[in-house]
Amino acid sequence: MRHTHGRYYARLYRNGKEKWQSLQTKHFSVAEAKLAELQKEHREHPQASFNPGNAKMVFADASRLHEHRLDADTRLKRRTRKYWKEIRASVVKTWPELQAMELRRITPVQCKEWAVRHAAEFSATRYNAAISLLRHVLDVGIENGIIYSVPAIRPNVG
Repeated sequence: MRHTHGRYYARLYRNGKEKWQSLQTKHFSVAEAKLAELQKEHREHPQASFNPGNAKMVFADASRLHEHRLDADTRLKRRTRKYWKEIRASVVKTWPELQAMELRRITPVQCKEWAVRHAAEFSATRYNAAISLLRHVLDVGIENGIIYSVPAIRPNVG
């Protein structure tokens, strides 16, 4: 599609949702080539085995989707991906029932109770990374319209 300013955009669909992505050109022939490449790349990415628009999305599903995104990000080094998996394991270790919880059922009080348990067992750096991971996974829920905000947790400063 061509915008009124002359730039071309691709309209891609996945799981019933539309995504617009700029092709970063004003030339039709270049846009055609970039569109073909983008569509090929879009088809190659595995679709989720669950419906991300499902209001009953549990933390494990959102976490898996977040992990797929990390794996697809070519800018990340292998060790960074491994680090996030370690952080996920520490979150599950200190909050085992989280895996089966629906995202919309996670409350700020539960998050604060978990944060106290996690902070007592892990370093401040790991604690802050765990909070970051929790926010990233909950952001998956926001992007899919499951929840509207992330329950507030503040990282340790200092």
